Amino acid sequence: MSKFLTGDDLIEAIDDIIWDAQSILMIVSPYIKLDEYFKRLFDNHIRKPELHIILIFGKNEQEVKRSMSKDDFDYFKKFPNISIIYVSSLHAKYYGNESRGVITSINLYDFSFKNNIEFGVFSEQSVLDRFKQTADNSAWNECFEIAESHAAIFIRRPVFEHKRSLISKSKNYLGSETLLDETDRFYGYFKKRKSSEKKFIEYPTELASDTIIESKPTREKEDLPVHGFCIRTGVQIKFNPNQPMSKSAWKKWSEFGNEEYPEKFCHRSGKPSNGKTSMKNPVLG
Repeated sequence: MSKFLTGDDLIEAIDDIIWDAQSILMIVSPYIKLDEYFKRLFDNHIRKPELHIILIFGKNEQEVKRSMSKDDFDYFKKFPNISIIYVSSLHAKYYGNESRGVITSINLYDFSFKNNIEFGVFSEQSVLDRFKQTADNSAWNECFEIAESHAAIFIRRPVFEHKRSLISKSKNYLGSETLLDETDRFYGYFKKRKSSEKKFIEYPTELASDTIIESKPTREKEDLPVHGFCIRTGVQIKFNPNQPMSKSAWKKWSEFGNEEYPEKFCHRSGKPSNGKTSMKNPVLG
């Protein structure tokens, strides 16, 4: 169901979309300027690695800081799961999460929220409604396609430790890793450095650490032979790489005790080693 909003109703709807987002939050705004109130709204998500923030902004290609200041850009970089995309021809504005969206005229700009006359069309829907042909779904899909088709300039993803026991699965958040950071090039600090031109969909939605099994592991045992061979005489003896010689051969070897002295046989197979075995390496590789 959609409804037309303006004034305080529009502002409150956008505030709620930002504040209430759980799994995804899409912000499409050519101009972004954050005041302390905006930051308090977004700060609600600073410890939510499961929430993917997709931020699309644009305009002012020759002076990007007019579209979003370096300070505001750096503010967004601290979120655990975020994609930032720049679109130079962007003029549209849209705010949406997993259940609500607003197609609007208003930028994410403190002056606009405080002073301008702005309009918007608000939609609220269930998860099942995402499969229906609605204005909000069309807006969401269009914005997602815009994000997919333009180069990302910052990507940060959460790292999870996946745990599995005999009865359940779970994952623990370990931290986040920055996978792409074009900040210095983008704001003109390294103008000659080429852009990666990579799209945000080329990056994983999350990173996984080594899987931990929460049940007692069993040690894998190597099937060792019972019998071996003396590396000097070739006679059959007990397999023991720490003592790969017969008693008589070892007695003679011990007079010099050279662990690297070339011997004649492989301790495991008894095959001739042609001097490639020794007390230090009794088994052919």
